[in-house]
Amino acid sequence: MQQATLAESRTRGPKAITRVLDLLALLAGKQDGMSLTELSAIMAVPKSTFIDTLRGLCDMHYLSCQEGRYRLGPAAYHFASRITRHWSAPEMIRAEVKQLAAETRESVGFAIADWEIGQAIYTEASNSPQPVRYAMQAGLRAPLYASAAGRVLMAYAPTEQAEDYLAHAQLRQLTENTRTDPDAIRAALVEIRERGYCASFGEMLSDTAALAVPVSGPDGDLLGALMLAAPLDRMKQNFERLLNATLEAGRRASAES
Repeated sequence: MQQATLAESRTRGPKAITRVLDLLALLAGKQDGMSLTELSAIMAVPKSTFIDTLRGLCDMHYLSCQEGRYRLGPAAYHFASRITRHWSAPEMIRAEVKQLAAETRESVGFAIADWEIGQAIYTEASNSPQPVRYAMQAGLRAPLYASAAGRVLMAYAPTEQAEDYLAHAQLRQLTENTRTDPDAIRAALVEIRERGYCASFGEMLSDTAALAVPVSGPDGDLLGALMLAAPLDRMKQNFERLLNATLEAGRRASAES
């Protein structure tokens, strides 16, 4: 059921092209391959219509068929390797920062960790056009323990690196909501890994809230954290919409998605 609406979810673009892309994405997660019957059911395409597409992709070696089960072929893996080889993290991330800011009309940034000084450093930034906003700029810094982006960077860092930081950092109370207890921060990191995002309400600045998600590279390694910030009341009023937009932007920015 979770994939039964793949074909229906495409609202723009030639059907044949989007169908092929959906097919390749589906088979990328199926090491044992899938039968024509299974593919037809999930893609919501009649077998009689689908078989010519499958045969054509097999002829081009984008698919292979053994014992009635279709799998990705060598041409698909060659194509994927070319994309990965030329994938540019800075360009992709910069585009997603701008797109998320335009879509949500909130301030967006991308941060990396500087473990020596214990700070999240923003390398990309786009400000909200609204009069009341969180002021974002490249070069801005925030404590790892107290910021949404910082806690995402901690959550997806090697455990020993995060533990070494907690052992030596000065965990100061920045607002009445700032978590300074190491055990409470550790619990928050576990929650971030389970949920895939961090939500922070008034922990670094009392009148500001933020959402942050991890962005990963081709090998699954953490590149940094994508963060959206807004005035506290506006974040509370639009939380689900802003969260969904931030999660989707993080997936798009990640090379392994």
